[in-house]
Amino acid sequence: MIAAGTLLYRLTFKEIQNVQSDSGAVTKTTVELFKCRAAKVRNTGKYVVDAKELFHSNSLDFKIRFNKLLNDNLIVQYENDDYNITSFDRNLFDNTVNITIEKINE
Repeated sequence: MIAAGTLLYRLTFKEIQNVQSDSGAVTKTTVELFKCRAAKVRNTGKYVVDAKELFHSNSLDFKIRFNKLLNDNLIVQYENDDYNITSFDRNLFDNTVNITIEKINE
């Protein structure tokens, strides 16, 4: 169970969808699905060298209440940065989900 006082952070979940204009052109846009409050579990990160470039992977773990729209193909916006969902674990006992997100390197 998540105590209401620990839900200090706001997460916005977005999805990439194909949108067709009146002229018939299809473009990919990000559409906001839902917002929720979350409790931060931990903040980890590591430096990785790939093709002689240094990348910093910033992983965050959050605990949120379950939403039926939640899946691993969504983009999470947290503090104006976009993150991919790397894993999520649903707890049926108290209807919560632990999600791990990793920052998108642009």
